[in-house]
Amino acid sequence: MNNWTVIYKNLDLRKGKTEFICEDDQDMIEIRYDDGMLIDVGYIEEDKKYYITVVELDDANGWEKPLAVKAVDSKEDLFNEIQKTIFEYRK
Repeated sequence: MNNWTVIYKNLDLRKGKTEFICEDDQDMIEIRYDDGMLIDVGYIEEDKKYYITVVELDDANGWEKPLAVKAVDSKEDLFNEIQKTIFEYRK
């Protein structure tokens, strides 16, 4: 486990499973749920922003029509925004 992942281990995942991929990359964190929902977190260098994307199912249809796409300007805000998203979509 790399240092950058430590803070995210404290998220209340609501029974999700986390996969850490690469710090500050387009593919950064995936939180998967048994019902197929995915919360995907990534950083887009061109935009200088983090994005939290929620898809009902991790398939082509789910990605075509995501439930939410949230932009986060600062890495310092990322933990709280991920947690808010989890609470919003995983009641």
